[in-house]
Amino acid sequence: MLSFDAEVLSLLFAQMNRALWPGQLLFGAAALGALWLVMTGRPLATRGAGAVLVAAWLCSGLVFHLYYFAGLSFTAPAYGALFLLQAALLTWSLLIRGRTVLGFQSGLTAWAGLLAMAYAVIVVPELALLRGEPATARAFGLAPGPTAVFTLGLLLMAPLRCPLHLLVLPAIWCFIAGATAWTLWIPEDLASPVIAVLLLAVAIRHNRQPAARF
Repeated sequence: MLSFDAEVLSLLFAQMNRALWPGQLLFGAAALGALWLVMTGRPLATRGAGAVLVAAWLCSGLVFHLYYFAGLSFTAPAYGALFLLQAALLTWSLLIRGRTVLGFQSGLTAWAGLLAMAYAVIVVPELALLRGEPATARAFGLAPGPTAVFTLGLLLMAPLRCPLHLLVLPAIWCFIAGATAWTLWIPEDLASPVIAVLLLAVAIRHNRQPAARF
């Protein structure tokens, strides 16, 4: 049984958005910058995009879960830890170790990733605008839902092999967010579990192809 309802959660997002403005615009620009780096195949594309993802997961974990959401639910520390763990995994895999390489290669996997990123950055905030509640919009980098979906999409931009170990925690969050969305009827996260399943299936299929090897 949840200790809050959809209205309370929306008010929490509105409070956070007011306090952190214009952080939403900065993270939106960073998301577009990460996509541009990957699409153009710049030498530092993987590390640049990785840095954006690390910052987004750190912010969602520390600011949303451990600061704002902690006042609503006892689950906040566990959720915050999940986001900080993902930030650590992204740091190791994309910024330090460097075995995963991100770059655009036209095909089902890349286009599925692009659609997921568009959903996270454009569709999710637009839902709040359509309801006439722009202050409650969920933004990539601040809200956990679009952060998880965008991450899944961007990581599908790995031409050689999708890093499945980096997809697990974002997918888990999509299921958690989806369960909450169906309980409280929150439109922004209703599709998250379906998106996660589809993207995981696409990633596994991609990795099974003969060319998808290190």
